[in-house]
Amino acid sequence: MKKQSVYAAVIGGGAAGLMCAVHAAKRYPDKRIAVIEKADRVGKKLLVTGNGRCNLSNLNASSADYHGEGSEQLVNILFEKYPPEAVLKSFKALGLFSRSDSEGRVYPLSNQASSVLDILRLNIKELGVEELCGFDIRDIGKTSSGFEITSTDRKVFAQKLVVATGGRADHAGRESGSADILRMLGLSTVKPTPSLSPVKVRCELLRSLKGVRADAIVTLMKGGKALKAERGEVQFAEDALSGICVFNLSREANKGGCELSLDLLPDYNTDDVRAEITRRVKNRPDSPADELFTGVFHKNLGLFILKSSGIKPSALCSDISDKEISALCKSVKDRRFTCEENHDFRKAQVTAGGIKLSEIDPKTFEARRIKDLYIVGEALDIDGDCGGYNLQFAFASGMCAGECL
Repeated sequence: MKKQSVYAAVIGGGAAGLMCAVHAAKRYPDKRIAVIEKADRVGKKLLVTGNGRCNLSNLNASSADYHGEGSEQLVNILFEKYPPEAVLKSFKALGLFSRSDSEGRVYPLSNQASSVLDILRLNIKELGVEELCGFDIRDIGKTSSGFEITSTDRKVFAQKLVVATGGRADHAGRESGSADILRMLGLSTVKPTPSLSPVKVRCELLRSLKGVRADAIVTLMKGGKALKAERGEVQFAEDALSGICVFNLSREANKGGCELSLDLLPDYNTDDVRAEITRRVKNRPDSPADELFTGVFHKNLGLFILKSSGIKPSALCSDISDKEISALCKSVKDRRFTCEENHDFRKAQVTAGGIKLSEIDPKTFEARRIKDLYIVGEALDIDGDCGGYNLQFAFASGMCAGECL
């Protein structure tokens, strides 16, 4: 079995892990730093972020954009020293040029995620950081002088250990192994669930809307109370609702026991909608009901609203009663979908859950109960909304741990 010793081993060659390794190597130029990666190369998930463009930060990032018990305090402490400006300054020093859009989202100037990965790998190489790829961890043991990380054919001894294993699975649906690593370390965790993902819902008629998109206000409901609302483009699938506005509600919705309410005409109040439907019914008494929403919605969405309201598309407008008009208004302004539990990580951008934030020191990201162990990025029970917030946290936490080893 091949054996080697390093000052610090970073488990996980993703955003947080690579940034951590870079800053550790800069902080301790005479120390050996290694990145341990299960895949055949580092940074694979980074290449698909932001639809291949890598939304690497957001200038407006604050604690309000993150979720997880204790996330507000942690983010406030972290961003005091490592705000978006500090992350971008670090990347500029590494050689990456970037740009921001009107919403504060930051992208590499090349508009290619590969530029972010390439600049990180280039600096890792120049700083002498070792990449140990194809390293499938079988055991992690704590010793008096550090940690033993063992695979089938290799063993690494490290004085310091950084866990940057990311979320539950990658975009191909393969298990990352992070759950096993967390169990080996004996830290308290929160059960992982997919976040920033489509939300599975129960609705027999939904299949007819596959591929349809609509502007809407989506409200997350639980126990009859509105928890949070987002406006944006909703994308309909056979058994799920998708789109950024849905993604930002998926953390709670994917646990089940919730409803999503869609307001399909967000710029019109209920009285306006009722008046317009009534006018169309009266002005076109001999027209079939399936023409009622012509000029308003995609045809399939109009048919969906009719059927959801118990009205046959072939019925005449003159046959639509006041009670049915009320049902149509309800379907337009407050169409409810019951959320199902979702354990499919294949389409999730991030993972909610992970090591409890109470387990780490927010100033250093060192574990409170295990000296010389650090946890960063998505391995922690913290996740952000769409818009560069998750990578901002990954890079910032990696920088913090790397400089505190």
